[in-house]
Amino acid sequence: MALKAKGVGDFEEGNRRAEEGDWLGAIAAFDHCLARQPDDWQALANRANARLRLEDNARALDDYLAAAALNPASASIKNNLAVLLKDLGELALAGDLLSEVLALEPAHRDAWSNLGVVRQHQLRYQDAIACFLKAIELGGATAGLCNNLGNVCTSALLLDDAISVLQGGLEMAPDDANLQFSLSIALLLAGRYAEAWPLYEARWRSILQPLHAGPRWNGEALEERTLLLWSEQGLGDSLQMARFLPRLRAEHPRARILLACPETFHRLFSQFDGIELLPVEAEPAYDCQLPLMSLPGVLQITLETLPTAVYLRAVETPAQPLPESSRLRVGVVWESGRWGVGIADAWRQHKSVPPEKFAELCRIPDVDYFALQPGALPAELEGLVSQPSIGDFADTAALLEQMDLLICVDTAVLHLAGAMGKPVWALLRAESAPFFLAQGERAPWYPAVRLWRQPVPGSWETVLLDVAKALRNERAI
Repeated sequence: MALKAKGVGDFEEGNRRAEEGDWLGAIAAFDHCLARQPDDWQALANRANARLRLEDNARALDDYLAAAALNPASASIKNNLAVLLKDLGELALAGDLLSEVLALEPAHRDAWSNLGVVRQHQLRYQDAIACFLKAIELGGATAGLCNNLGNVCTSALLLDDAISVLQGGLEMAPDDANLQFSLSIALLLAGRYAEAWPLYEARWRSILQPLHAGPRWNGEALEERTLLLWSEQGLGDSLQMARFLPRLRAEHPRARILLACPETFHRLFSQFDGIELLPVEAEPAYDCQLPLMSLPGVLQITLETLPTAVYLRAVETPAQPLPESSRLRVGVVWESGRWGVGIADAWRQHKSVPPEKFAELCRIPDVDYFALQPGALPAELEGLVSQPSIGDFADTAALLEQMDLLICVDTAVLHLAGAMGKPVWALLRAESAPFFLAQGERAPWYPAVRLWRQPVPGSWETVLLDVAKALRNERAI
């Protein structure tokens, strides 16, 4: 459709295209408008909105700043700029902007809601709850606000409140995938697995895109058919769900079972008899398929029926064994890895212990520390921690076999050590994680894993002091 010739027509065309979700078309229309009227702050702001939808953050920021310079009093520009700053991880700036908006317009509902999101990312959960409640007070409950409020209640481990709010949202919008998925996380934390698994499938309509299509396996007899299982999320999830592979092989002896997973697992997973391993990007022929994280639901796993026996062992590896020593050998993992930039990486950063704090733990005498995570050692840990060569998870398993203890944050090596039955002290965020329940010292999926939980969100000091004391006692035995 041709753009209208006049500047006003271009502006209207841009808005229409934006309403239709045609963000590229909207940007083109606003480009025409701004070519005629470079000081049109509304066109700049609307183009910024479209660019934000396309995650073109750098140019969206330029447009918002230009629009704000032309109209510094605009609450809508400040509100939307704050959303972008939040995405970029600039939480303090985003919070300040939204506070400015609310000082001038106390009834600005979107600003209250956006400030709630910022406060949640700042781990200020009670403040976030107050913001979302204010937004609901101003304009009534919506599916989006119920989802935000339910999520922050989950983060604060107010699980009864979270479940109630999210169920209330689903009464208004029964098919809302975000609400369904959020409710599944709260239910998993509460140990209510039977209720959680069906809702957990909503992840495919909310946060994830499936790698494979075709008939889904629902637990029926496979006979001689081919089942494709495939990794879908993090490395730890694949290790966690591998416990079900021997059961599937035993219950469906004539079936062909394929597993498409990262190749870092292939040597380690070769110990599963009758499971054919493929690269994660493989596209084999199959009769039915299932993502790995859907296995517990298909198998109707509850806390009472959860299999917890050891299911992985070290396999032969060319890696050299560690030298003999009478000292306690402790494997360490202080970082949960990196995932994107800005706010996309924030939750993983919260799961990690800063190296300068972790270093205090590694100064306990008569203990040999070994880094079981890849990458160069941070300067703070040099001279305190040895770093053996690790090529894949088979190498990691071989090293774990030689450890007396693993001290780690919530990451893949925790799942590997738990699967091997090795003693693990896991350093856990106050918010916990879906498969570690909201409280308790033991991990239900891994009996050998002891959980050390933050008493306050974001604070590792107490955890590290307690772990250090326990390690000194361990060394004295």
